[in-house]
Amino acid sequence: MRPWMLALMMLVPAAPIARAQAAEKEPSWHFNAQYIEACSCNLFCSCYMDAKPDKDFCDMNNVIRVKSGHYGDVKLDGMKIWMSGNLGANFAKGEAEAVILTFEPSASQEQVDAAVKCLAHIYPVKPKQTAIDRAPILWEVQGDTAHAKLGDGQGEVMLTAQKGANGRPVVINNLKYWGADHNKGFNLYRSEHHYKGHGQDYSFKDANGFTIEIDTGSPANG
Repeated sequence: MRPWMLALMMLVPAAPIARAQAAEKEPSWHFNAQYIEACSCNLFCSCYMDAKPDKDFCDMNNVIRVKSGHYGDVKLDGMKIWMSGNLGANFAKGEAEAVILTFEPSASQEQVDAAVKCLAHIYPVKPKQTAIDRAPILWEVQGDTAHAKLGDGQGEVMLTAQKGANGRPVVINNLKYWGADHNKGFNLYRSEHHYKGHGQDYSFKDANGFTIEIDTGSPANG
């Protein structure tokens, strides 16, 4: 495990005893999800190799479709979540500039609260700015392209496959996705994406993008 990732994982919570105590109180949870992801870095995002983006910021649009999941008795199957914001210039100490989570209007407050708790395990960072919003989310992958749209267009991601020698998208395996236990590989795409809201306003072309499926959860879920 890379040193910066180890440092992040130690932050929530900090001590092994605290982790054991939290595990005793926390219900069983599981999160299996597909992502359409884009950021301001060049292809491929250096944040997955180091805690420093290739610029002095990392503006992101991570669009999540939950295939199956739960937190305790709360089912998360079929939820779509849009995560935008800025990781900042260096998040090695577990601090980010901003994270905004947008949920669809159909999600209950109970589901929102449960999903936030799952995401806190996957992304062990402490943002300086946080916000939760509501808007419809479109999520689709078709052949060599992927597309996600937030609401009336306050956010949008368009991906075009970065093809390898076999004519299929280049795939990076054996690389950890944040705090997730397992993933099926980073399928590389070039992105055009933007987001505007909650004090954030950014737009990028020919930037980093990928799709990925993750699977993670409490020890009882493997």
